[in-house]
Amino acid sequence: MSRRMAMLVETLSRTPDLRNMAAAEARTVMAMRLWIVMGKLGHCPLRAVTDRLGSPRAAAQLHLLMAEIGAAWPDPFCAAPPCCPRLSHDEALALDMVRTGGRGDRPCFDRLLADMLPADMRERLYRSAMVLSDELARA
Repeated sequence: MSRRMAMLVETLSRTPDLRNMAAAEARTVMAMRLWIVMGKLGHCPLRAVTDRLGSPRAAAQLHLLMAEIGAAWPDPFCAAPPCCPRLSHDEALALDMVRTGGRGDRPCFDRLLADMLPADMRERLYRSAMVLSDELARA
């Protein structure tokens, strides 16, 4: 593989690092991971996610968004282990969804997901991401 191709692969495979994010965004990603772990253990994640986010309303909205992602995603949602500083590609996409929902930037939101999901699924996810972003801002 050429050096240029290797650099391109490295750039495309690199994901954001929790240590370089705003604290609120890192908390959101860690809450997503916690939601997944608690669900795999057969426990309701709401109390643990509420503790992580500092708001029961934000936790409830994250719960709804993650459930909608699980129903809409064509493949299982991939999360990095809680100890991993790098985000998975799915986590990075979910965080971008919350960011664009918070800005009310529907065209950007659609560009994020248009190749993966039909319009009706994107609509539900957009509304959930928008409400979650609002609740996180209030927390």
